[in-house]
Amino acid sequence: MIKGKRILVAEKDDATRELILMRLHSRHHKVFEASKSSQALRFLDREVLDLILLSSDMEPVGGKMLIQIIRSRSHLMSVPVIMITEEHQLTELMLGHEKGFDDFLVRPFSPLVVQLRVNLNIAKTMERVEANALTHLPGNHAIEKIVQKKIQAGEKFSVLYVDINNFKAFNDHYSFQKGDEAILQTARLLMTASHAVAREGECFIGHIGGDDFLVVLTAELEEVFARQFIDDFDRIIPTYYNKADRDAGFIRVENRRGKMENFPLMSCSVAGCTNLYRNYMNRREIAEDAAEVKTFLKSQPGSHYLQDRRSSPIKKLDDAVHILEPEIKPAKPKKRVDPLGQVLVSSGLITEDQLAEALKQHLQTGHRLGQTLINMNLISSQDVGKMLEKKLKVPYFSLKGWTPDPAIFHLFNADFIFHHRVVPIGVAEGSVRIAMCDPFDLRTLDAVERITGFKPVPYLALEDEFEQFLESLVPETEKGIESSADFSLKPKQENQCEKMA
Repeated sequence: MIKGKRILVAEKDDATRELILMRLHSRHHKVFEASKSSQALRFLDREVLDLILLSSDMEPVGGKMLIQIIRSRSHLMSVPVIMITEEHQLTELMLGHEKGFDDFLVRPFSPLVVQLRVNLNIAKTMERVEANALTHLPGNHAIEKIVQKKIQAGEKFSVLYVDINNFKAFNDHYSFQKGDEAILQTARLLMTASHAVAREGECFIGHIGGDDFLVVLTAELEEVFARQFIDDFDRIIPTYYNKADRDAGFIRVENRRGKMENFPLMSCSVAGCTNLYRNYMNRREIAEDAAEVKTFLKSQPGSHYLQDRRSSPIKKLDDAVHILEPEIKPAKPKKRVDPLGQVLVSSGLITEDQLAEALKQHLQTGHRLGQTLINMNLISSQDVGKMLEKKLKVPYFSLKGWTPDPAIFHLFNADFIFHHRVVPIGVAEGSVRIAMCDPFDLRTLDAVERITGFKPVPYLALEDEFEQFLESLVPETEKGIESSADFSLKPKQENQCEKMA
């Protein structure tokens, strides 16, 4: 019997979703449920999944578009997708069968049919797919295939080899289970970095095995990806140690010679190789160069990234040190901007231990750190907004309980508001004030100016307050109109403040 799998059910119809959930829960699967495409996207970004059941009529992003997103992400490439649809949509779906889904369910269906389809698709995937059992990232066969494909196509690309330093000591000291958690967290951090810096399809993440990962991406994204990942790794991974070990900066573990030794906290080595400077014939040549760079990096304390810029192989490690050492010198220090968590700790609103636990939940759920702290009842949304206002130097606008002016609100249609996470809040003297989840999104600011003819003045909106604000409006799509229509400003019956509590 197949059980204990991680399954995403993305279905907007409550009755259909509940029927599926009941059957899957009864078979002891871990189920993530989403009634909206925005919720589904969060799970797709962060979770390791064995199967996806996806409604073709999700809103506002439809099932077909979600399929394209799923197949563009390396950690989801091999995950089977069962499309849930209506009988009249079958012809259209069959014509699009090569676009990403593996099977389909036609409403109405029985719980037994759901179980049968789930079991068949999981079993079929287990037989045909070579992926890492822990992280579900593509393994060596898939890595070899994508690297060779790029070489044969004559593409310019970079490969990053990622290795966790001092992992064995952590694994021995804290247990294999904790070691698996650290590896799984590293996979999440790689996916997070990919989502932050790359467009769909620009970044492939594979798991070579153990604590070794590989990333294939465009050459221009190599450094920004590596820096993003290292920053996140050094911020999150120390939370897997207890406070005493974090404060000490090391753990005492028996070494291979049977003697007790101090081992630093885990760090990472990121070795980059690119065919901008030399032509590679196969992955083996790339791996050989990367191994030499990693050997040098592991001789340095802490986490480091370095790209091999040599035009031809070197003959000994001393040559590598001579060539690489100047590049590893730290850059001029930038003005430090403390992360939100540290600002809240410094302000006395939360403790270091509470922050450490929140950071873990933040990466496991995909929720922003501020929202995670709110869900843990450690702070209020107002606390987060005011702290971010101080940190980012952008005024905070609370959407909680706010009622928009219809004339101003309809400057943008529903699609623009949802996809760009922006709400117009006021117009005055040739400018439009807009509440944005990302007030530094220059593309959205340019789009606002083109659409309205006004100069945009950004305000910070919290993600959770933005979601709650949208949910407090009845979309015209519920009246049978396409999702490009505007939102109605008629509030729902439930009290918004009660929903936020």
